[in-house]
Amino acid sequence: MPIGVQVAVAIGSLVAMVAVCILVAVLLIVGLKEDQAQITTREVPYASAIAAAALSAKGIANDERGFLLTRDPKFIDELERRMGSARVAFDAAADAADTDEQRQAVADARSGFEQWVRALRSELATFQASTRRIETEAAIAPARELRKTYESSLAKADAQATSAIQSRETSVSDAASRSVIILLACLPIALVIGCAIAFWIVRTILRPVHGLLMLFGEVADIPAAAAQGTSRRSE
Repeated sequence: MPIGVQVAVAIGSLVAMVAVCILVAVLLIVGLKEDQAQITTREVPYASAIAAAALSAKGIANDERGFLLTRDPKFIDELERRMGSARVAFDAAADAADTDEQRQAVADARSGFEQWVRALRSELATFQASTRRIETEAAIAPARELRKTYESSLAKADAQATSAIQSRETSVSDAASRSVIILLACLPIALVIGCAIAFWIVRTILRPVHGLLMLFGEVADIPAAAAQGTSRRSE
């Protein structure tokens, strides 16, 4: 194989290796950006919506207690407002859900919430119409049980949200670590190969060329030396 072809193959191999390393790193970075975008556009909104629904539900429970203790109608107005906020949060969670498990968890939590709301309204209506404690306790009991069921479903949805965020964050961290490792591993290898190519070029091409130049210099000096010798003899 001609020396020029050998040099081209060696340098081309080095360039190809560097290009492959860069390509792999770029692909990992693109994957990292996709995971980060997934966290921003899906996982965080889903978790935030579930948290908002849970906060509204806790507020409803507090308004319920306030009304049962004081019979103040302002607690009913606040309770109704929080119910609307909770439904908006459930809609947002359903839109942001990214997996079948998340969508099912939202559906279960929403169903449990609506059952609790119906029981809660029945409880409040019975409480308003009755002054007998035994009737009030009978009305409150079903709503409390449904609230426990609803909170359990909501806790499951919240756990899925937390798990999804942690999974994505782990994926982002792993992708970043792999990118750094690949670059750190490839750079020394590329440096070693580059040094080997440089040594090979010096040994295979430059040294013989230098020898030829030295030889040509000696040959060029022969006529001058001969002429100088002739001049000395004529003197």
